[in-house]
Amino acid sequence: YYITNNLSTMWSVAGTITSMNTYDPALIVPVYFPAVTPGICRLVISLFIVYPLSYIHRELVHGKAKIYQLLYFLVSGVAVIYYVLGMGIVHCFINVLIVWVIKLVFGPSKTSVILTAALTMIYLVIGYITTTSAEVYDVMWTMPHSIHTMKLIGLIFDYKDGNTDPEELTEDQKKHAIKDFGLLEMLSFCFTYTGGLTGPQMSFTRFRAFCEGRMKFETDENGRPSSVDAAFSRMFTGSIFLVAYLFGGSLFSREVVVSPTFHDHNLLYRLLYISCYGQLALIKYIGCWTVMEGGCMLLGISYDTSLPDKWGALRGVDIKGLFLGHSNKGFIDSFNLTTKYWFIRYLFKRTREWGKWRSMLYTYIFIILWHGVLPGYWLTFLFEIPVIDAEKKLARVILHYFGRFESWSPITQTVTLTAARFARFLTLGYGIQPFILLTWQDTSHVYNGLYWGLHLILAVWLTLFSFYFEQKLPPLPRYQKKEKVEEKGDDDVTKKQKHDKLINSDVPTLANKMKAM
Repeated sequence: YYITNNLSTMWSVAGTITSMNTYDPALIVPVYFPAVTPGICRLVISLFIVYPLSYIHRELVHGKAKIYQLLYFLVSGVAVIYYVLGMGIVHCFINVLIVWVIKLVFGPSKTSVILTAALTMIYLVIGYITTTSAEVYDVMWTMPHSIHTMKLIGLIFDYKDGNTDPEELTEDQKKHAIKDFGLLEMLSFCFTYTGGLTGPQMSFTRFRAFCEGRMKFETDENGRPSSVDAAFSRMFTGSIFLVAYLFGGSLFSREVVVSPTFHDHNLLYRLLYISCYGQLALIKYIGCWTVMEGGCMLLGISYDTSLPDKWGALRGVDIKGLFLGHSNKGFIDSFNLTTKYWFIRYLFKRTREWGKWRSMLYTYIFIILWHGVLPGYWLTFLFEIPVIDAEKKLARVILHYFGRFESWSPITQTVTLTAARFARFLTLGYGIQPFILLTWQDTSHVYNGLYWGLHLILAVWLTLFSFYFEQKLPPLPRYQKKEKVEEKGDDDVTKKQKHDKLINSDVPTLANKMKAM
């Protein structure tokens, strides 16, 4: 009773405490861990702030009218982002207001979609150009701005779909289509603490259904979401990853990789070092997304009965797939799931009519620019294409000459999987270096020390496959099936039915989604 009637007093006390630099963990932690900047420290603290905010919502706001839900998400979300960014939050407000003006002037039209995508991305790219530093990674206003850019583009797409003839839409588009939305809804959707800073991406229809009380989920005896155990399990898991990153930074660092003396070590040491350094960089993202996922679970907004993990509709990573998989494609399919799903839903699928390769090209360009403007992003994402292609071709050759994996002896299976996982470990560490180092100078320094080994191996293998193995292998069955379906004249219907079935939740399996497209 005392707490609920003295929220304003608590808010002022909290503001006073956070303004006292002596007690600010964001300034204390970097003293002991130099690799962690105050901005990064505030970002991590903001991830854990989600839990008390979700608890307050469960106790005081859950079940209340929509207006209270929206105000709570807006005020709390703005407070969290302001704590991390300070006045940098102004850029986020400008971004949202630009799209609101577009919506008022052009309505649910193609023009609105084009202007929203163009202006928000231009704003984001300008932000990258003026703020990005390759030497020191820090949290800038471009981080939430990039998240809001995706949310706003998706929102305008859904708004256009809601005012389009349903016969022209897929089932997935019908599911997320909206007739209209208000400014408060728009602001709350963008700034909500369950994704306004680092993600995950969620559909506006999911957010609206939750705020309106239309989302049904399992509850405890008090009528609150029964997700406490699942939420804190994710928080604990994410915390382990963050602690591993914190201490691993003292063992594997950028300074060592880019130093001239790094080449003095033998080749195996250099290869293993960059592989560990690359894995450490990925652990940072895994930890952040997993902690945030737990906060969404505690709130209850991530509920979906169609998934094996009913509280996992907003999961950012599939940890089992990341660490137990044996291919690079499996790793990519398990990483940053909600963002990948957004790219597929709003870019790849909607440009599919222009042709598969054009659609892939435009999607990749958008993904790269969305991440940043430095050469490292281009080098990383474009390198991903031949790596995945080489894996597929190697799998075809192995299947043809050695039979199905299930028919091999247990010892052969174990040895093969172990070798494949180790190869993936090395490949990921090698391929992620440009994403970490960002500049051509530092990236070429590392790759020169490794003699561009994986690039050469891929070039040789893909050339050998094209001029030798491809002539000896039978055509892929899926191509034959496609031709038979086309003879029947219902290929489009079949593909649409497959797509609608597989893309039915907020985070379906990425591999299945791609097959459906």
